[in-house]
Amino acid sequence: MDDIIIYLLVAIISFCLGSIPFAYLYGKTVLKEDLRKSGSKNTGALNTLRASSRKYGNAIGIFSFICVFLLDAGKAVAASYIAIQLIPNITIAITISTFFAVLGHNYSPILNFKGGRGAASFFGIILFYNPKAFIGYLIVLLSCMFIGDVFAKRRVNKDFFKKSISDQIIGRLIGEIIGIFYIGLAAPELFWAALITTPLIIIAHNPRIKDQFIKIKNNTYLND
Repeated sequence: MDDIIIYLLVAIISFCLGSIPFAYLYGKTVLKEDLRKSGSKNTGALNTLRASSRKYGNAIGIFSFICVFLLDAGKAVAASYIAIQLIPNITIAITISTFFAVLGHNYSPILNFKGGRGAASFFGIILFYNPKAFIGYLIVLLSCMFIGDVFAKRRVNKDFFKKSISDQIIGRLIGEIIGIFYIGLAAPELFWAALITTPLIIIAHNPRIKDQFIKIKNNTYLND
């Protein structure tokens, strides 16, 4: 019974930390813009990059992206640190805290139970606990995105990589599914966190998945 209470406490703390909408706050205070009404309408690091680049140029855009990414990643890491202090089993601690931090990020009560897509928070966990595994995981994601655009017959030119990273959501999500198994091999202590958290990220991307399928069906995907 005591363990269940501690698990619930960790879940609540992690959800509360995850629900802090740093991208939204950054947009409101620094960019003077509501990211929910801009670009992809997502309160995450990538939409912050798009909005700030459009408004202030690429240098400020990259700086803004890094700030929001680190904040979103940091809140998940903070949740996991607290969890480890309360739960002796590190794997269980990281799994519970990661899942609920991403859940809070995606369904923030502050934003009427809407939010981002959780990728930065999850990436932060991998990067913090196993940087080498993070590099491999990132290579898997990018490879799937680039391969996806090759199959989509996007012309390989100076804009290929930028467009693939921005638009190729189906390839990315395939990469994240493959990434679960990669994490299981490269960072076993993070496997369960990856297994139960990745579906949250995929669900959050559902509108973009549908949009890309429609564009592919209508032969308009490469017109963006």
